[in-house]
Amino acid sequence: MNDPTRETDDRRTRPHESNGPNDSNESDISNQHNDSLSLSRRTYFKAFGAAGLAGSVIPTPVLAASDIHGVGNGSYAGTKPSGEDGPPATLYTTGNVAAPIPSNDWWSSALVTGYSNNLFFHPGYALANDSGLDVGHPTTWNYPNEDAKMNVQRDFTLGHTAGTFADTRVDGHSDWSVTLKWGTGTAATLTASLTKGSPFVFCEYEGGGAELGFPSAPTVWADRGNVLGLTHDGKHYGLFAPSGDDWSGVGSATLTNALSGGYLSVAILPDGTTSTLDAFERYAYNFVMDTGAGDATRVSPTYDRSAGEIRTTYSFATDNKPESQVGGNATITGLYPHHHKYTDDALSSYTYECPRGTMKTLSGSSFTTTHPFRGVLPFLPDEGTYDRSELASYVDDVSASLGGSDTYSTGKEFGRAAEAAPIADQVGNASKRDALHDAIRSRLENWLTAESGESGTLFYYDDGWGTLIGYPDSYGSASGMNDHHFHYGYFVRGAAETVRNDESWGDDGNWGGMVDLIVRDYANWERPNRDNPREPATNPADSFPFLRNFSPFTGHSWASGTAEFAGGNDQESSSEAINAYGAMVQWAVYTGNDEMLNWAAYLYTHEVISAMEYWFDVDDQNQPEGWSHDTAGIVWGVKYSYATWFNGDAEAIHGINYLPFGGHSLYLGWDSQLAERNYSEAVENDDNGGDWNLWPDIMWNYRVFSNPSDAKSMFQAKKSSYSPEAGETKARTYHWIHNIDGMGNPDPSVTADYPLAYVFDDGTEKTYVAYNGESSAITVSFSDGTSLSVPADSMATSTGGNDDGGDSSDTTAPTMPSNLSSPGHTGSSVDLDWSAASDTGGSGLDHYAVYVDGSRSQNVSAGSTSTTVSGLSGGTTYDFSVTAVDGAGNESGASDTVSVTTNSSGGDFSQNVTRIDGSDSDTTTDELSFEFVSNVGSNWVDLHYTVNGSTQYNYRMNNPNSDTHTLTTTPDYVVGDFSSGDVIDYYFTYENGGTGNDTGGFSITY
Repeated sequence: MNDPTRETDDRRTRPHESNGPNDSNESDISNQHNDSLSLSRRTYFKAFGAAGLAGSVIPTPVLAASDIHGVGNGSYAGTKPSGEDGPPATLYTTGNVAAPIPSNDWWSSALVTGYSNNLFFHPGYALANDSGLDVGHPTTWNYPNEDAKMNVQRDFTLGHTAGTFADTRVDGHSDWSVTLKWGTGTAATLTASLTKGSPFVFCEYEGGGAELGFPSAPTVWADRGNVLGLTHDGKHYGLFAPSGDDWSGVGSATLTNALSGGYLSVAILPDGTTSTLDAFERYAYNFVMDTGAGDATRVSPTYDRSAGEIRTTYSFATDNKPESQVGGNATITGLYPHHHKYTDDALSSYTYECPRGTMKTLSGSSFTTTHPFRGVLPFLPDEGTYDRSELASYVDDVSASLGGSDTYSTGKEFGRAAEAAPIADQVGNASKRDALHDAIRSRLENWLTAESGESGTLFYYDDGWGTLIGYPDSYGSASGMNDHHFHYGYFVRGAAETVRNDESWGDDGNWGGMVDLIVRDYANWERPNRDNPREPATNPADSFPFLRNFSPFTGHSWASGTAEFAGGNDQESSSEAINAYGAMVQWAVYTGNDEMLNWAAYLYTHEVISAMEYWFDVDDQNQPEGWSHDTAGIVWGVKYSYATWFNGDAEAIHGINYLPFGGHSLYLGWDSQLAERNYSEAVENDDNGGDWNLWPDIMWNYRVFSNPSDAKSMFQAKKSSYSPEAGETKARTYHWIHNIDGMGNPDPSVTADYPLAYVFDDGTEKTYVAYNGESSAITVSFSDGTSLSVPADSMATSTGGNDDGGDSSDTTAPTMPSNLSSPGHTGSSVDLDWSAASDTGGSGLDHYAVYVDGSRSQNVSAGSTSTTVSGLSGGTTYDFSVTAVDGAGNESGASDTVSVTTNSSGGDFSQNVTRIDGSDSDTTTDELSFEFVSNVGSNWVDLHYTVNGSTQYNYRMNNPNSDTHTLTTTPDYVVGDFSSGDVIDYYFTYENGGTGNDTGGFSITY
């Protein structure tokens, strides 16, 4: 058992997991107490550098000691402090790839190893070596030690007839795809593109053809010359060569193809049937492939504050070969549970099992997910029932002296002080509050300033990678670029607390510019233009890679910078990643950076959802049934580990995914049954049966979500004898337990139109909380209709519903909104707009309430008269109405009702209708554009529609973009223009297999 008093070494020593990339050589992390592996990551990288890899070498900057770059009042060094580790100096890239270089991704080992370690792109796995690319499809689980791990087995090697290669280099990358190249600088080359979620491997060849070597002869069950369907060891594949390029070697263990066309795609098939081979062949020649830092895959999130949700679109760009049967940028992709549980896009019947659970597939050029954004609080309000004098005594005991010897331990100190300062304020201890704020500010400003000759407490910018490294570093944060989000998230948390109390401190000309650089290092929200100079002081956006730690398709961050493990990349502390993005949310709000806030809300939400899905397995569906655990201490590319990098105790395994507690970690209390299940597992696996002796306060803080009485009792029993965890104080633990007990668990069913807001529910009463980070008063509207007025730079609370703090003497309701209409809709959303209401009662118009089928759906601020209602079902008719609510809570009568039928999707087709301007020389939006996307390759589509039940119009739609048929109702296709309130009923007839098929009916109100 590790020493429970060891407070400053909470994180990991990150040993190298394996002596080699193959599954059989992998040395798993042990969860046994005090076990450690002999080669630390820091030592590993030193040994690695000494081996003298040949590649693109990043020169060590030869700069003067005065190479200091000013950013407002702060600065960073352009020269690495003497004797300190830096990132790997050898990069395996082609001339197509330039800095800033992404790190911390699923494919990062390809940058530094000369070939790669295992690359888990799900549903497949790949491994680059001198022969080409090993490809496999993990399908079965095994359980070594305390892991649940999918098998890693090569089914074949995708090679080149010219022979072997000296190395593999990264030739391109985008948001979740990578292109690798063998034979750079020679006549014989192989280029292969891998994309997370894609069942395809896309390849291009020069100087020879393809040679696929299998351990034994595969069964070929479909031979179409250039297309093969085959099975090896129960795994099914499709091989798709250019037309006329037939395969040789059928019946043997080696298949070859001269590839006169120069390209090949391989598909992992969900089954071994010819119909499935047909379906995948349609998309097999649409190549998702990057050259340089391209846009083959791209994520685009939108934080909709009024709806309290994050809508994220994932899109593809393809290079379509002549054999392509599907136009546009369409491909097949597999969605993880955090995707398919939150999308309304039509899914196909094909599925795969992967280490994250069931992947469900869809085809198309993009898909969209919608997740609720449930908010972040800077601290908990003072709503608990406890002995205030006892709390005050704990506040007195909080040390305002900040320790810490490196980026991680110093960061923990920032977090500790930032959480304690508001509590000091609540108990009226202004001197302790100010001392904590002063300590944070002083220590931060020291770290945010580099001085000539200084060797520590500074940040250095490495131009070769495009990364900001703090020294003294820790846990490989310099040599391996590990854990930057863990470490720097605490710095941003301290900065957010500082600027919350001193707005000007966060100005770019003061200290805000340097803090922004720290944020950009782990979460640059802008894609860099690599043609521009890398100089963070003057060009921050282009000086860091896009979203270094966060993997957009994976849905969460990775901790290892170079991912040199047989198990793929890994992340242990999901909660510290969430802390980093929660701090980013606060910093963006306080500094008024709406663009950063958009990305911060997206990052925070997805990291939380992924933690719930993959670390906690909230629905008990993703982790395998045969595993003896219900939670993961570490999530890897191919496995789950009930372990940590630093300690095998149960409270370490569970607690490292709870800490640090704060207003960002309220998601841990969304599901009290999950909290009970997770806590009970920790007790069951603890050597002391839940008598915690490592991090008792962390466990008590979590326990309050499932049993507040037990949490309070445990604190009471040990309050005089336990030592707080490094990021905690007794004041914070006492305050946290009793306030959650007083307010109840966080309520995930209610969102707000402001990011710093939350709702709690004790079973009988709700408590609404919001912190206003603006310079003037605001009204926060919650999705259940409650409003809360919050003064500037203050926290406000209310209980019950519809308590907005307004003028109770106003009893006059506003006028009702009028002219409600729907300008457009999709399969999952409906757009609404209306004419404004007015208020004469004196309290002022506060917001509009939008009702769907008679139930309140959302609130819209008084300054807006339009909204989008999302999360609807396709092909369903909904009734919408809107009311107006004033500052006293008086609600008007409902507007007229508008009925809208959402678009159907899935099966043979999808369809959409949008309002457009006509071409009849006026400027009025008075026409429609109909779109029909055929999933069955229709040669023609007819549109039939009526206006207000009158004459039916029948027209053949055009076909400008392959399967997308469109028709616009310009004067050639309609008698007169459409007017507000017109009801257009319509349906389609589409060709399928030579016959016409009628769709069901649809309707839109203009």
